[in-house]
Amino acid sequence: MSQELVIASTNLVKVRELRLILHELLPEITVYSLKDFPLFVPQDCYFSTFEKNAAHKAVWAAKQLGKSVLSDESGMVVPYLGDERFSLEQKGLNSPEKKLPDVQKLLNGLKGVEGSERTAFLESVLAFAVPEQGLVKIVSGRIEGFIAHKEQGPASFDFASIFVKYEYSKTLAQLSEPVLVRISHRRKACERLVPTLRKRLSS
Repeated sequence: MSQELVIASTNLVKVRELRLILHELLPEITVYSLKDFPLFVPQDCYFSTFEKNAAHKAVWAAKQLGKSVLSDESGMVVPYLGDERFSLEQKGLNSPEKKLPDVQKLLNGLKGVEGSERTAFLESVLAFAVPEQGLVKIVSGRIEGFIAHKEQGPASFDFASIFVKYEYSKTLAQLSEPVLVRISHRRKACERLVPTLRKRLSS
């Protein structure tokens, strides 16, 4: 099998982060994104869970491209607001998921809320699929923290300016890229997927 892997996304921030992580963990593989396949047509279909969305995207892209594919579905959960998963990417108009609220609306929803009730976590679900088999494996990773009382730092992705990881005194938006790559929820998920990727992409 080829030592090539396609990230099923055109999100430049997501692709860059995953490329940096994979280059460190699996330097022998070549990583592409859907930007490298302009004729690829995604299937506009959304499901109720990150796992189903990630699996569907990976299987569809693997079949259409004839290549090994990695897809990522990420989001944030604020238990105080009901455990709803807020997607970190805007969904299509026909998506059954609720529209992503902006940062200020989220801060307003937590106005007057203090302490442990501001707890939140970021989660990444990765799905790996190959053309001949379909879905091979799904893994997930998360980082836990809390929501700051105001925006701090320039956010490169939604909620980075208000999410503070435990053991850090800054929001994700205030951290350097090397630190973000080292502590991210996507890295945790990638580390769990590495044995499978190494076995399937090196054989």
